[in-house]
Amino acid sequence: MRTHLILSLILATAAIASAEPSRTICFTGTQKVTVGTTDIATRTVLERTYDPAKNEIRQRTWSDKDPSRESSATSHVDPAANTMTVEDPTTGAKGTGKLEGKAWHWTALKMTITAGGATIETSSTMTDTAIHQQGTISQGGAKVGTLVGEMTAFNCKQLDAKKKELSKPAAAPKK
Repeated sequence: MRTHLILSLILATAAIASAEPSRTICFTGTQKVTVGTTDIATRTVLERTYDPAKNEIRQRTWSDKDPSRESSATSHVDPAANTMTVEDPTTGAKGTGKLEGKAWHWTALKMTITAGGATIETSSTMTDTAIHQQGTISQGGAKVGTLVGEMTAFNCKQLDAKKKELSKPAAAPKK
């Protein structure tokens, strides 16, 4: 019995020691949404925390539309199946996704989100240094728009400064 207890403690300690640690990555960039002939570009700051202990990805987002307003959402992850579900309490959006790659270091995400009668289907590639997102927006089964997003990582110690930059006018495009 004592051997069984010691073996159980060793296995439990090994499992804890090998558990993936929580990590937070911050990104900044733009998202361009086109609906009909209207283009809407939004500068965004994003803080994403991968939390394997809770099987969650928590995300906080700010945009230049209202830099003081924080939007947050928690995705619940099934790392064995590489799937996730998300519900955004501020917008009522709900979504499901399929992750690709090694758990907690995924390299791609295909997601379907519904909100306000619209369906958004996105495909993203992601690393610890960049996110590229593209997708379509449909309503009533008809495509009404597209979206493209590009974000690059920055040191999260600069989060407050990056959020403040959202209040400043966007820099003119380089020629």
